[in-house]
Amino acid sequence: MTKTNRTEEDDALRERILMRSQAINIDLVTRLTDVADDLAAGNHLAALGGIDGFERELQNMRSFLLLLQQE
Repeated sequence: MTKTNRTEEDDALRERILMRSQAINIDLVTRLTDVADDLAAGNHLAALGGIDGFERELQNMRSFLLLLQQE
């Protein structure tokens, strides 16, 4: 297997991918905390609203991180 040399552009792209993934992760964890609070308060509809779109964002983060596997 040939090892490729990473360029500054590759490093910059990798950094942007990691930063975006981290931002998504922070958002998801924050949303889960809110959902947990809603559930503890018995607000099931608010909890449902809090998790709306969660899978999509998780998939986005997964896709970004999979890009890093291809280096």
